[in-house]
Amino acid sequence: MKEEAKRRIKLGCAAAGALAAAVLIATCPIPGLSYQATAVLGILIMAIVWWITGVLPEFVTAVVMAVLFVVVAGISVGATFSTFASSTWWLLLSAFTLGVGMKTSGLMRRIALAIVRKFPRTFRCQVIAQLVTGTVLGPLIPSLAVKGAMLAPLAMSIGDELGYERQGKRATGLFAAMLVGIRTVAPTIVSASVTGYALMATLPADVQEQFNMASWFVAALPWLVVVLALNYFLIMGMYGRGEKAGSSSEIVGAPGNAQSLNQSSLRCGTRFVGAAECADSKQDEAESSVAEPSRGGTDLNDNQSIPDGLGPLSVVEKRMLAIILMTVVLWATEPFHHISAMAVGLAALVAMFVLKVIDVPAFKSGVNWTSLLFIGIALGLGSVFAEAGLNDWVMQTCGPAFQALAGNPYLLVLGIGVITVVLRFLIVSEVAYLNLLMAFLVPMAASVGVNPWVLGFSAYALVIAWFAKYQSPIYLAAFYAVDGKMAKHSELAKYCGVYLATCLAGLVVCVPYWQWMGLL
Repeated sequence: MKEEAKRRIKLGCAAAGALAAAVLIATCPIPGLSYQATAVLGILIMAIVWWITGVLPEFVTAVVMAVLFVVVAGISVGATFSTFASSTWWLLLSAFTLGVGMKTSGLMRRIALAIVRKFPRTFRCQVIAQLVTGTVLGPLIPSLAVKGAMLAPLAMSIGDELGYERQGKRATGLFAAMLVGIRTVAPTIVSASVTGYALMATLPADVQEQFNMASWFVAALPWLVVVLALNYFLIMGMYGRGEKAGSSSEIVGAPGNAQSLNQSSLRCGTRFVGAAECADSKQDEAESSVAEPSRGGTDLNDNQSIPDGLGPLSVVEKRMLAIILMTVVLWATEPFHHISAMAVGLAALVAMFVLKVIDVPAFKSGVNWTSLLFIGIALGLGSVFAEAGLNDWVMQTCGPAFQALAGNPYLLVLGIGVITVVLRFLIVSEVAYLNLLMAFLVPMAASVGVNPWVLGFSAYALVIAWFAKYQSPIYLAAFYAVDGKMAKHSELAKYCGVYLATCLAGLVVCVPYWQWMGLL
């Protein structure tokens, strides 16, 4: 009866979403919007309702939405499916395939074990490891989505090795730390994301001369420190407590802990689950001092033999390691050799087949094709909105609000941040949003004596959002690189609000610093 009730609720929600879209399209009540733009909004509202309620699989709802864009709203096929013809989708395909190669070769688990053993096996230290890893890799690979697709499976492997329940509190905390580490460094270093280069291009020539990579980083450094520090403490507070050590729920869904153990041995302090299962920071610190990370041997607490799990690199692992190192080096040095990241990624994909790291069955079963289909359609929303004229309408509607904030520097940066969060529900592309915003704000900056870089950075700091999955390519790539198995979207959406609040706090802290630098 419960299942039947759920089915009826889903069908009711599906009908309600479709009815709301039909009414909006038929009545066209929004001033300043054409029929096409209104139809796009109505269809998107219907799709969001269906995604939330799970009426259909996500990629099926995305396909329905795309077809309705073409048939009902009159959007061109080229705009609707533009992502599939872009470098982004093919780059994600190569990144997902690299993840398959890392997993099937055993290199992913080896790296996870190495990180777990290098850092004390406490939750706090593994969170720090994720934040540091994302921050260090940030400047090396300009695609945030690729970094998300590569590091999310690694984070899940680490959680598995530590015995964290998938979609449990601590696995969710590790995922959040991974995402925060990758993304937070992006606004502070131009080379960490293609969005940074796009924002740089919107600045006047004299401002571009003022802000090279070094001066950009110096101006943004307080924001980076504040946001990383706040997120560390918040992740520890939200996800580092409350799970009982050694409970059976912590073992479920952790296939990485495949050693021959019984549940009684998975208690706080063992080398297999480690101090990460402790419920508070004092226990964490005490156990990390007792069970120092090692490379195999004997457990100090129960004298149980611990398999090293590493051993010498296999031939396949060596080949995969060579491929991934070469790929990362070429991605990092793209400004010098000008070989596109997409071409490098696809070359790595071919190399994995040629060197027999993966085969066709592994490629078919390992790559999440339904997720790639969903991502391709979701990221195409930017082109759909641009063709329908929604982007221009949004900026014209919100223009007076920006002008009203210009008198107070604190209100100005906070207002730009908050408005950015709101508008990103409608303007899907980060680059398109920043281009539109800066076209309006650069002339305003000159009239109120504010450096345009401050306005651009304030928007860039908050342009990331993943309340809805379609909003963020990096979130989509990371979430579906682990098939959504590591953390629930509902929980991560809640943390999105927390993360954006820390970004706003970072902007507030930067105001006196920027005033001292003469930027405000």
